[in-house]
Amino acid sequence: MVRMLLMGILACTPPAGAHIDLSMLENIKIKVESEYDDTYAEELYPYAPSGLKKAYVSSVVVRIYKEGIPQGLGSGNYFKMNKKRFIITAAHVVDTPGQTVMITEKGELETQADVVYKDTVADIAILVPRKRLKYTKAIPFRRDITNQMGEKIYHCGHPAREGWHISAGLLTGVHRDTLLVNSFVWPGSSGSVIFDESGRVVGVVSAIRVDMIAGIFPQFIEHIVLASNIKMLDQTTLKAALENVGK
Repeated sequence: MVRMLLMGILACTPPAGAHIDLSMLENIKIKVESEYDDTYAEELYPYAPSGLKKAYVSSVVVRIYKEGIPQGLGSGNYFKMNKKRFIITAAHVVDTPGQTVMITEKGELETQADVVYKDTVADIAILVPRKRLKYTKAIPFRRDITNQMGEKIYHCGHPAREGWHISAGLLTGVHRDTLLVNSFVWPGSSGSVIFDESGRVVGVVSAIRVDMIAGIFPQFIEHIVLASNIKMLDQTTLKAALENVGK
């Protein structure tokens, strides 16, 4: 549209030396609407690491219902690949038979989503919202598969239903396809995508360590976090999962 507009203006350009009446351009307006409304990100520290900012602006609540009755909730993050929009979360968050998956974003807007991919072994799932989100930014999907111990990481989840909670930590170990992270999570954080400092995806929060007191009472060790390695979700698998979306 812009190209056609410019061509139209050039076609109407008078000969050299002629008077040009610029007032004719005053009524020409090009309206560009942004997909993302950053109203709820205005208080975010502008000099925060890119990974922290991306974790926050892309974070959503994943709520599970069955026959209208709440079954639980988790977290997830909103991404884009070309024209496709999708959410990554943990597979166990969306594993209720007969479920309805609803995405809640900042501003309490809710949108239904469909599960298009689920790997219960790797504990990674891909959801596609039925309409584009307004107050949640779709982040370009880029992976960090180096898995270096001591690497700084960030994630944003919804522990204990306490809204958007940003956590920072360190990657402390790799056990086959599972990452060990020193950070803070709590029930409700499952499905939070973990980012490195530059905003690349490292993994997905899967579980926290639970020990038994006197062999009877369970105790959460909230700083020992198990995360699914994003290596388990390659570009080919992702493209295949999204291939028929929107057709």
